[in-house]
Amino acid sequence: MITRLFAILTIVISCTVLEANAQYIERVVFDNSDSTNNIYLAVPPRSHEIKGVVVVVSSFYPLNALVPETKLHNVAYANDLLTVFVSVQEHLYADSATLARINTVMQHVITKYKADPTKFVLAGYDFAGNIALRYTELTRQFPARYPVSPQAVFTVSGPVDVFGLWNWCERIIRKNYNNGQLGDAGFIKDLLTRELGTPNEHPERYQEVTPFNRADTSIGHEQYLHHLPVRVYYDTDIAWMLKEKHNSLYDTYVPEASELISRLIAAGNTNAEFISAAQPGRRINGQRYPDAFSIVDETDCVLWIKRTLDIFDPVNYHPSYKLNMPPGWAIERFPVPIDFAPEILYKGVEDVRFAPGWGDSTSEEHWSYAFLWWLQGKPVVDAPTLSKYLTAYYNGLVQRNIISRKIPVEKQVPTVADIRKVKTLAEDTETYSGTVKMLNYLVPKPQVLNCLIHVRNCTPEHTAIFFEVSPQPATHAIRKQMDQLWRDFRCE
Repeated sequence: MITRLFAILTIVISCTVLEANAQYIERVVFDNSDSTNNIYLAVPPRSHEIKGVVVVVSSFYPLNALVPETKLHNVAYANDLLTVFVSVQEHLYADSATLARINTVMQHVITKYKADPTKFVLAGYDFAGNIALRYTELTRQFPARYPVSPQAVFTVSGPVDVFGLWNWCERIIRKNYNNGQLGDAGFIKDLLTRELGTPNEHPERYQEVTPFNRADTSIGHEQYLHHLPVRVYYDTDIAWMLKEKHNSLYDTYVPEASELISRLIAAGNTNAEFISAAQPGRRINGQRYPDAFSIVDETDCVLWIKRTLDIFDPVNYHPSYKLNMPPGWAIERFPVPIDFAPEILYKGVEDVRFAPGWGDSTSEEHWSYAFLWWLQGKPVVDAPTLSKYLTAYYNGLVQRNIISRKIPVEKQVPTVADIRKVKTLAEDTETYSGTVKMLNYLVPKPQVLNCLIHVRNCTPEHTAIFFEVSPQPATHAIRKQMDQLWRDFRCE
């Protein structure tokens, strides 16, 4: 593992930008005092809209060798996630120098990419697994000392217990079977001894840097992970390990990692997971290697990251409510707050149904559509708020299209929504009606949209606001179709 890497640790990434799978992997210098070692690799998302950041930490394995071993950044690239690969160099645990290095990189990423520090997920590969865990714990224990607050952490084939890592070294040395592992164990034990002493002599030093201590049955540093999504990934093909390496389960990091997850679950963490690889670990050259990053199902991992960071995914969205799709109608979904109307302070999902003739200026269905705001909790809903929010909504929509369609100033008109409360209809908690005066940017010319708005307190967790929007009057056939959509709507 480590000994086989010494020959390639000195490889320098000579190019500024590497191209891979239609993405650009940026070589970023975060400290100009050493442009060889003080770099990280970054893959910005295709959309150029960074909704979250995944930071993958490695130690002995060089970045330019690690990146081809995973498609994590490929999947993240298509899902509005910035992926960062950073090496903490030859470090086995989260000492002060390692923590400072990660802090510097995190701050640099926030500044360079204008990333939200509350939208980070941290990952640790191989020996850096315990570093990623300990760093995450410390951001919860001493938040003022750290520029980010990771919302989740996962490790790939790494130790989670520095005491356990020492014990692993002693077991491998006693067995004296596999030369590669024997060399790794000797190197690790010597490094730990020089830097920390032995666990018997200085248990307090090991306790300070370890994210978890399986031998200690009292609550340790893992308490700072009790409310955080945590995943640990391992190739658990013990039959292969016994045959090829004479390794039992106890000659791996699995016992400590599984105990960590067990204790987190017992403490009430419903998002702590031990992930057994669905397929054997292999290097990119096809070589069987249990510790390969390929044991991570990249698509599943990215979807987990998006759920963790509360990033809306319209493709994989599974609503808990029922909103029909009439034949020939179109659908669109996006998150609330809405990017073109940040003044709207609600939080949830917008689910749209477009009539077949929505975009056809010659159709009686032109600009006729309905949309649901499926909102979290019980937000304020009244006529002034709806007037304000719909003005912001349609003004933002119009302004976006004025720019893209290059509509001249003389054709532009103010956007004004005027909503009032009306008699509450059956099954509504409240009902509102009104108009939106705006520019029809498809033509372009002024238009007035007639709105009927239904509010329903669906559950303690959700409020439904359903908008029927059309230039047509309430008696028109298209309005009756939208009425039917609402009558068929079910909260669950």
